[in-house]
Amino acid sequence: MVRMAQQDDDSTWKTSTRGEQAWKEARERVASRNAEARKVGKRDREAYERGRENARQAAAARRHAELLRRRTP
Repeated sequence: MVRMAQQDDDSTWKTSTRGEQAWKEARERVASRNAEARKVGKRDREAYERGRENARQAAAARRHAELLRRRTP
């Protein structure tokens, strides 16, 4: 049978504030980069969708103009 070593309640181990601070800063940097990436992605998608919509409207206008030309004798 394997047993865990007993730990004393008065152990001297404490968290490293420098280590925790570094971890928090790294986490904040990642969160900041992710937020910026989301903003850039949203702007790019909106620009792409605007371009698609403009192209769709231009194609519809061309089709409509062609139909009007065919109707007039």
